[in-house]
Amino acid sequence: MIFFFAETPDGWGIPGVHGPWADDELDGYVQSGVYLIRGAGENILIDTGNWTTEDHDNGMGQFLIDKLDAEKNDLRYILITHFHYDHTGNASILKERYGAEVVAHTLDKPVIENPMLVTKAENVERFGMTPEEVLRDFNLAEGESLGLSDPEVVKRHWNRPVEVDVTVADGDILEVGGLKLEIIHLPGHCPGQVGVYNPHTGSLYAADIMHYPTPLGPYPIGDAKAHRKSVERCVTIAPQLLLEGHGLSAYSPESSLRRLTHMLRQQDDIEFRILYVVARMDRPVTILDLVPEVMPVKTELDYPVSTGIGMRRCYAECCIQTHLVWQVEQGRAERVMEDGLVKFTATKAGRNWAAEEFEKRREAKWS
Repeated sequence: MIFFFAETPDGWGIPGVHGPWADDELDGYVQSGVYLIRGAGENILIDTGNWTTEDHDNGMGQFLIDKLDAEKNDLRYILITHFHYDHTGNASILKERYGAEVVAHTLDKPVIENPMLVTKAENVERFGMTPEEVLRDFNLAEGESLGLSDPEVVKRHWNRPVEVDVTVADGDILEVGGLKLEIIHLPGHCPGQVGVYNPHTGSLYAADIMHYPTPLGPYPIGDAKAHRKSVERCVTIAPQLLLEGHGLSAYSPESSLRRLTHMLRQQDDIEFRILYVVARMDRPVTILDLVPEVMPVKTELDYPVSTGIGMRRCYAECCIQTHLVWQVEQGRAERVMEDGLVKFTATKAGRNWAAEEFEKRREAKWS
């Protein structure tokens, strides 16, 4: 496969295309962005793209090897921004070939080292919740679970484990060939998602913070409140370049700010639509009731996924659920049990907020 790549002030980058259909998940047409930062005598690679398999020769593996073989510097680090398979797919191959150390955040390390963990109870129990508590909002039938949880699918397509050599946390500094790269913890999309900031060029490698819709996993794996704070954190950094996990990124301070502001507006819109629909219906509603109106236009990753029994728009539902969790925390919504189902209703404060926000939006002149 041939991938587009371009020089950056730090080295080079390969934009990550994110396929919009279910088949793209399984045949390798979902790719993370991959970036190389050159230091004096040594380099760091940020993320590794998707795999290449015998069934589907669409992965980034050989393309990356060809690019890295042409580098004069040694590859010292492979930094994995978060555990999703499109970012980790070639890490073990590249680590073995170049002897690089793999770097990741402590919270995502367990899944990077054992991708099958996403199918097991331990993956949520480490956050102090049971699988039943995590999934209660979705009213699943007995034996059902939400996306990326079928052991056979994960084993066949995404089980690419790699040992993490170095764990990092927010504010840590990675020294690479005289460069001091700052680790920025950017949770929300994943608990342990991290970005990398190079103060020498003002470049911020922001992982999947700009992916829409986000979050894609149920709370606490996905966290709408944390995601908003992460985007706001990036705004305060004011990067010269915003290099994203998917898409073509932004290449000036002005365009970087516009991209970040746009993401904040998108998240504001989802938050408003959820509460406005709940308030308008004036009755307790399930997440499934909300999906058609909150996400009426198809977005990336919004497609039916097997639950082990039926099919659900798992990613859309998870996005809505994480925002509802935040609305409940803010006192704008509450959970109720009705007819044996978990439903949500707007509180008085929530209805008032939705009505006021509707009027603001109706009168506003959007730029």
